[in-house]
Amino acid sequence: MSLVLSSVLLLLHVLSPPPAAPTLGAKSLRPSFNSFKRDYLLVYSVIMLADWMQGTHMYTLYQSYGVNVSALFLTGFLSGAFFAPWMGGVVDTYGRRLSCVVYCVLEIVINVMEHSTDFKVLLAGRVLGGVSTNLLFSAFESWMNSEHKKRGFPSSWQAEVYAASSV
Repeated sequence: MSLVLSSVLLLLHVLSPPPAAPTLGAKSLRPSFNSFKRDYLLVYSVIMLADWMQGTHMYTLYQSYGVNVSALFLTGFLSGAFFAPWMGGVVDTYGRRLSCVVYCVLEIVINVMEHSTDFKVLLAGRVLGGVSTNLLFSAFESWMNSEHKKRGFPSSWQAEVYAASSV
């Protein structure tokens, strides 16, 4: 449920047209930046919370199916390691917003696949899980960086967003 909520929040946020880049001084940009930071942190927090909540229950779920749990986890980790070198280029090529939306769609598909007791379906879900994890930890921050720059905010303000998102 939390993943669906996070997906809806993300879609609403990333599909809304961004405001035109302001050309005013830094002091007059502060209200716009605060709004941008708040919106990003809301979506980022919900997405991360959904990922963390999902992760805590996967072992128990897989164990209840009577399948090789370690093979499933290993598949997810190896998939993440395999796709990681190319994911940054994919995000840059196809777009950061689209990559965030693809992450949400992948997570929905993965959650549906996790309800299958067929080991092959579960393995495919873990391969997709490796891809989605790479997107989670690259696309959202890349989008924030590019949007921050596009809106004309001082680069020194990015530290505020990163500090708040690491808490």
